[in-house]
Amino acid sequence: MLEGFDLTGKVAIVTGGNGGLGLGIARGMANAGAAVALVGRNQDKLDAAYENLKGIGSRIIRVQADVSKEDDVKRMVKETVAALGRVDILFNNAAISYAHSAARD
Repeated sequence: MLEGFDLTGKVAIVTGGNGGLGLGIARGMANAGAAVALVGRNQDKLDAAYENLKGIGSRIIRVQADVSKEDDVKRMVKETVAALGRVDILFNNAAISYAHSAARD
């Protein structure tokens, strides 16, 4: 664990936590002691991410949700609080990528 980065007892929601940067952030938070709710739209990817992280020792849960839908966001928070007791950290990582070059003419 990084000295000074102790999240023991904290609860984090990581949207887009089922892959890429989000999964890395979730892993870092779990390694620092946080309980983590992995959130993503794709249940298969969520299950794979959960399997990847479950041995870290922190409590990890999966929440299937589309954060572009208000009802899903409300349910995401309710499920996290029901399973983990509260929310201390929200890492908003979910995004949609369009196949456009960053460079513009």
